[in-house]
Amino acid sequence: MLFDMKITRRILIFTLLLACVFPNVSPNSAKAQELNLDPGFDPNHVLEDEDIFDVNGMSYDRMVSFLRTKGTLADYRTPDIDGVPKTAAEIIWRVANSYKINPKYLMVLIQKEQSLVEDPHPSQKQFDWAAGYGVCDSCSMNDPAIQNYKGFASQMEWAAKQHREKYLIQILGNGKTIAGKAPGKPMNIDGEIVTPKNNATAMLYSYTPHIHGNLNLWRIWRRWFSLVFPDGTVVRGIPSGKTYLLRLGQKRPFASPVVTESLVDPEKAVEVSDTELDAYPDGPTIQFPKFALLKDPKNAIWLLTEGGRRHITDMETFNRFGFNADEIIDVQDTDLQDYEILPPIDQKTEFPQGRVLQDTGDKSYWYVEDDVKQLIPDKAFLSLYFSGRNIKKVSSKALAKYKVGETYRFHDAELVRGIKSPAVSVIQDGKLRPIPSAEVFETLGWKWKNVVTVPDNLLSAYPVGEPFSLNYVAPPEAPAVDDTVDAVLTQN
Repeated sequence: MLFDMKITRRILIFTLLLACVFPNVSPNSAKAQELNLDPGFDPNHVLEDEDIFDVNGMSYDRMVSFLRTKGTLADYRTPDIDGVPKTAAEIIWRVANSYKINPKYLMVLIQKEQSLVEDPHPSQKQFDWAAGYGVCDSCSMNDPAIQNYKGFASQMEWAAKQHREKYLIQILGNGKTIAGKAPGKPMNIDGEIVTPKNNATAMLYSYTPHIHGNLNLWRIWRRWFSLVFPDGTVVRGIPSGKTYLLRLGQKRPFASPVVTESLVDPEKAVEVSDTELDAYPDGPTIQFPKFALLKDPKNAIWLLTEGGRRHITDMETFNRFGFNADEIIDVQDTDLQDYEILPPIDQKTEFPQGRVLQDTGDKSYWYVEDDVKQLIPDKAFLSLYFSGRNIKKVSSKALAKYKVGETYRFHDAELVRGIKSPAVSVIQDGKLRPIPSAEVFETLGWKWKNVVTVPDNLLSAYPVGEPFSLNYVAPPEAPAVDDTVDAVLTQN
């Protein structure tokens, strides 16, 4: 017992020393910069579990199309493990479904190990050791002990089996892989302490025990699969559950569910892997709900509206519109700097929060703010943007006193189609961008229930832009990383 206590004490002391000498690698730390890690890359959180194990991550047809846009791998033919010749695409698809592995991950893995997906003229050696399985950093590929793993089909089979039937089972059963990697357990990688935040990251370091090897895998994943969404898209990270507004190339988090619900429809949020969202830099937090009352350090009171902030000129005006003093939030100037200053609210202002009016004569609907009215061209707009707001009925004479502004338009990222022309388009920068196929639609994570059907003549008022395609967020330029095989045989 005394011996065990001494051993335990020594292990504890050694662990503490490691923590001091090799602190955790933070993605934004000076150490991360020294290691030349990309912004957004967290060595402790390389991929999500779903990125590896979502077998429905890509359809077969989409996978084949993707491979053909990258290189020649899709049509390379070689015997499968049963001896029957198949294309590389067919083998990847069989292995993905046999072991419930994301085909996206298998493609990223063989690109990271042997550049197979994008190399137009791969060598037989690249095919033979496609996934780097069974070959350690210092091993010879001619070692007789590893020849059973040689060949494209064998490499795909053994790599998938290693992830699903070994690493995952080991973590679920024993809390760690046979290589000792586990979520939440600090480990020394390349002289740095890395603590995996999930099963996927623990498995990746078991397969490739180097930070830069996994950085390269992450770079490929982001370059291939971090999709570009239309400005104004609301996204929900998986599995974090955090909701963001994508705007001007940034992801802006909402401070709370209350703020989210006041500004957007949470039901329209597109579910996106947190790994893919890492491609978008963080923007400022959206802190306040629409129509919040904010008081700056000089005691000026501002009303937040859809387009920015409006100064309430005096307390008489404040009381006239029925604002509640208990709802005023004290803020700093920095909290207001992202909001454009709009015309002030004074005694002459009408409907500072906007109001929907209905003409009792022709039954038309109008959105009125201050002295400007905008025609609401279809009832669909009422449920889309004015749900829960009271509609005031007024005479045509009462409406006539307001200036006529431009017709109220669909917001960016809205999905629309006509009654007679059922092709779906997405609104972006005031244009209709046709969505060319159901595959593109579903790959972006859009939901058919959120498509708004409106009269065709309403859509004809919008100019048609370029069809929406599956573009991806380009990563920053980074130095090349050695792609040599580095999976370790002893981890089997």
